[in-house]
Amino acid sequence: MERQVFLFEVDGQKALGFDTGLDSRAFARAKFAQFITEPGLIVNPDAANFSVDFWKASGVVENSTMVVWGPSFKGERLDFLLNDNDKREEALFAIRLWIQAVLVLEKERQAPTGAPPLWPCAALIGENQSNEIFFAPSGLTLHCLMTKEANLINNRYVQPDLKGMNAAAFTAAAMLYQVFAGFPAFSAADEITLHEDMREGNFLPIRLAIPGLDDKLAALIQNALSQNVKKIGIPNGTRLLEEFLAILKTDTPSSFVSRLSEADTLITEKEKTQYLKTNNVSVKARRFVKRNAAVLLGSFAAAVIVILIVNSVIKSRSALSTAGMEPVQIIESYYNAFGDLDHSWMEACVINGAGKDDISMVMNLFIISKLRQAYEYNLRPSIISAKEWLEMGGGRINLQVFGVTDLQIIESNEARYRVDYTLWIPGEAADNSETEQNDNWKAVEYLPPKAFHYTDFVTLVQKKRNWRISEIKRVSAD
Repeated sequence: MERQVFLFEVDGQKALGFDTGLDSRAFARAKFAQFITEPGLIVNPDAANFSVDFWKASGVVENSTMVVWGPSFKGERLDFLLNDNDKREEALFAIRLWIQAVLVLEKERQAPTGAPPLWPCAALIGENQSNEIFFAPSGLTLHCLMTKEANLINNRYVQPDLKGMNAAAFTAAAMLYQVFAGFPAFSAADEITLHEDMREGNFLPIRLAIPGLDDKLAALIQNALSQNVKKIGIPNGTRLLEEFLAILKTDTPSSFVSRLSEADTLITEKEKTQYLKTNNVSVKARRFVKRNAAVLLGSFAAAVIVILIVNSVIKSRSALSTAGMEPVQIIESYYNAFGDLDHSWMEACVINGAGKDDISMVMNLFIISKLRQAYEYNLRPSIISAKEWLEMGGGRINLQVFGVTDLQIIESNEARYRVDYTLWIPGEAADNSETEQNDNWKAVEYLPPKAFHYTDFVTLVQKKRNWRISEIKRVSAD
């Protein structure tokens, strides 16, 4: 066990100490004494005879640094267990105990300061599977246990936007993902990206991370980690935790994973590779749009321009129709609309929410382009279609390149088509050292565009005798 929390002797008796890392003067300046009054919790969640006891600090001693101490509790930090692949069975037992304790505290509501801190480092698991778990006080956890390294590791398990039992269900799922997969669901190296990934549900799906994992357990973990992404129908955190307990009846992680055949393993690996490629492109494109929109939408003038643009779009939509067009014509015009930033026409081509992410991306780029023109008092657009750019030779140009090229449409069967194409998106400034810009945004950065090859399966249906795209299934990118 690391020095931040340790067992030692005070006046001949065993005590649990929290090393503040501060000398006496720094301890006084930090007004650290306020954290001494906050109680911890010792929970034995045994169903037949559960108990909840409060742990209170007894005092402070100087031991090269100031140490807050209280009654002894011998155990191992949960975060250490989670990150030790040689202790997966102990970690699974600890997670189950943690879930039981959280449910007991919620049911009895005996914690005077609310729920215990969710960071795994705040939990000490009693030795020899004693069924006791110690939750350190929040203040001592934050100031003594959340060191620079432990801070990032422990925040991988805590979703900052969720509250109460939904937050606890997320943490339980993140811990289970770590134990079964051997790596965290969210592993970004900085806290901003980490939280962004959590909010967007940007993680490798559990069925691809752990092929063969029990279907019900996999579904529970996936649902709990995707809570904030589901704006509608957010699951009940308490129910999720209870369902975790119902299925975690054994302490052996391997018992939850079935061995796949060689053929199924190859299929899963291929699907995983394609998912990572497609998801990487999608996340980069979405965040590119979000970053630029945030910069340009920062003023009142920009907001007024957006309103005018939206009003114009609403008026134009009513006049758009696919009447008289054949399926191939509709598909071709839909993909060509990318480069024209014609999201209104794309919406006219679809039904039942098909292509929603495509349309959202094109709409955001359209707004960005118009806003930039307004900022620069320039009628010249800042984005050029990829098709036009290639026709000009595909060289260096002080415009951002976006759109679809190399479009091929093949009919699979009636009203279902295979569409192969190349999507060009603007590159990132970090990828190119040669930029042309000034403080007034008068020059557009030259960002070499990136090309991604996609295959979509497009299905069309007739509505009021007009063909419309009802589904776009993107199955590969390379």
